[in-house]
Amino acid sequence: MLLGLLALPTLAHRAPGSLSTIEWNPATGRTEVVHRLHSHDAELGVGEILGLPQLSVQSVTGRAHVALYVEERFLIETESGPLALELVGAELAGDYLLVYQEWPGRLPAGIRLRDDLLRDAFPDQVNQVNIDDDGSVRTLVFAGDAAWLDFEFGAAEP
Repeated sequence: MLLGLLALPTLAHRAPGSLSTIEWNPATGRTEVVHRLHSHDAELGVGEILGLPQLSVQSVTGRAHVALYVEERFLIETESGPLALELVGAELAGDYLLVYQEWPGRLPAGIRLRDDLLRDAFPDQVNQVNIDDDGSVRTLVFAGDAAWLDFEFGAAEP
């Protein structure tokens, strides 16, 4: 029985999900966006979507494919239209692939976000976006039918 209990953690299934953070960096005068995807999920999901079954984030080319995919599926817009985030790059950190984007300056007070990372590959994908609002972190969750979610800097939590 003890052996059975010890084996339980190995049977645990990791749910597909991603974590993105948005934070103003006063040192650079830029808003930084960092997306963290499990490398295995990124390889399988993006590989399937792009028709690249051998996609590997171990290669620069593989990381570039995933970064360009992220650029198309993580969107921020204002009432004036979409913001063109600058793609900075991607790197491996342990079991995760980090994709970096930036916006020159602070984001406008009212924004709408759409986070479709890997949701077209994995129906149960849950994406979390943590936004640092002047020292207070607020979270948006994209799951199920969630498409566009609104965010207002300086507003109290709903």
